[in-house]
Amino acid sequence: MKSALRTTLRVIAVACLVFFVVGLLFAVPPFLEQMKVLRTWPSADAQVVHSRVVPLRTDSGQMLYDTLLVLSYQAHGRPYVSSVGSLHQSTSYERKKKQADRFQPGDHIEAHYNPADPRDVRVQVGYNVHFFAVPIFISGAAGIFGVLALLLFLISRRKS
Repeated sequence: MKSALRTTLRVIAVACLVFFVVGLLFAVPPFLEQMKVLRTWPSADAQVVHSRVVPLRTDSGQMLYDTLLVLSYQAHGRPYVSSVGSLHQSTSYERKKKQADRFQPGDHIEAHYNPADPRDVRVQVGYNVHFFAVPIFISGAAGIFGVLALLLFLISRRKS
């Protein structure tokens, strides 16, 4: 392999490695936030008051959909009614409709609330893909750059 090509591949590999590291750094804050919720927020038996799909239009005009749940629960001995969306939006109305349909009015679910602000509530809290979707997505995208960096380094080391 020619020296110029080897150098070019290594420069691209280093750039990919930088994207990998930066991506992992971006994944850490949402991961830590979810771990904080998982470990420190108390849970309450919540009753589903209402569930529906909410359309959201982005700045670019694209239509996204989110699931909105309205929950009734007790926290610190007081009643609360709060709404909570999912952790991520989708371009698929059907996917979000399916998610909303899993939560029927009158159903009882476990909700975790912020002890500092009991109106701040999360559902489906746990060691699952749904709860950690954002850091998993960011880490996965970063991982692609990590694999690409490794492959480019290996290719650049090959003999002619």
